[in-house]
Amino acid sequence: MPAQEFDWNDLKLLTTLHQAGSLSATAQQLQVDVSTISRRLAAAEQRLHSTLFIRTPKGYQATELGLAFMQQAQPITQQVQQLLESTQQQAQAVQGTVRITAVDFIFSSWLGRELAAFQQQHPQLCLELINADRDLSFSHSETDLAIRFARPQQDAALFMRKVGELGLAVYAAPQFADLTPQQWAEQPWLSYTQALAHVPEMRWLAQHYPKASICLKSCHLPTLLQACQQGLGLALLPCMLAEQAGLKRLSPMPVLQREIWLLSHRQIGQIQRFETVYRWLLQLFTDYAEQLRGTPPSVVD
Repeated sequence: MPAQEFDWNDLKLLTTLHQAGSLSATAQQLQVDVSTISRRLAAAEQRLHSTLFIRTPKGYQATELGLAFMQQAQPITQQVQQLLESTQQQAQAVQGTVRITAVDFIFSSWLGRELAAFQQQHPQLCLELINADRDLSFSHSETDLAIRFARPQQDAALFMRKVGELGLAVYAAPQFADLTPQQWAEQPWLSYTQALAHVPEMRWLAQHYPKASICLKSCHLPTLLQACQQGLGLALLPCMLAEQAGLKRLSPMPVLQREIWLLSHRQIGQIQRFETVYRWLLQLFTDYAEQLRGTPPSVVD
């Protein structure tokens, strides 16, 4: 008989019957009715072309063939049970590696400051931080969680949740604090390179100051931040990041808001370490909502 014709679910039934010795006890352990046990026993023996049990006044006893079968079947069922229990324990344990992908300043200027407290709570977790702005595949296990500043394309494996907004305002070094909006067009500006012409910051600058004199271009946000600190020009920067650096906000309110999305695999709730990190990130976005949005303290109060 080809192996694929045997119903492997019957392996547990046969070994349970051998241990229990009766159809009723087997049915009780497997939580099915006696007629189902009887029917599946007959079907299994028919597929094996063998009589594995005989009925005696003392109950069901294994035949010689049945004993030989049990000798090999019982270690297999035990290994399968151990495998299932081990897998369940791993899924429920808050240990192992969780990969998070985001643009670099999220890690260096915000999330990195929260890692120590989180690691103290979960010392068996290892967070792998991946600096990447491209969409990594959840289906191909390239990442476990992702923080993005735009709603991604729909993916069957993707669960996405808007978790906040990133406010951006016009900033300059402190010596330019008295510049009025009417004077901004006359000032040198810092911007991203043409490779990032599609991002909202670049579109805002092109729309409001199409003739702006660009003195420095970089695709690296910390470089633009440092150049702004040195007084090279004005820049449209994330409020939380710019104010941490001591820059002067020239626009009272953010002039641009970008959506923040937290992405994960749809099955994230089935693995505890993923769920733990996901909930931690959700709480951080809640705690830092106003700072991320760039709302001035006077407006919040």
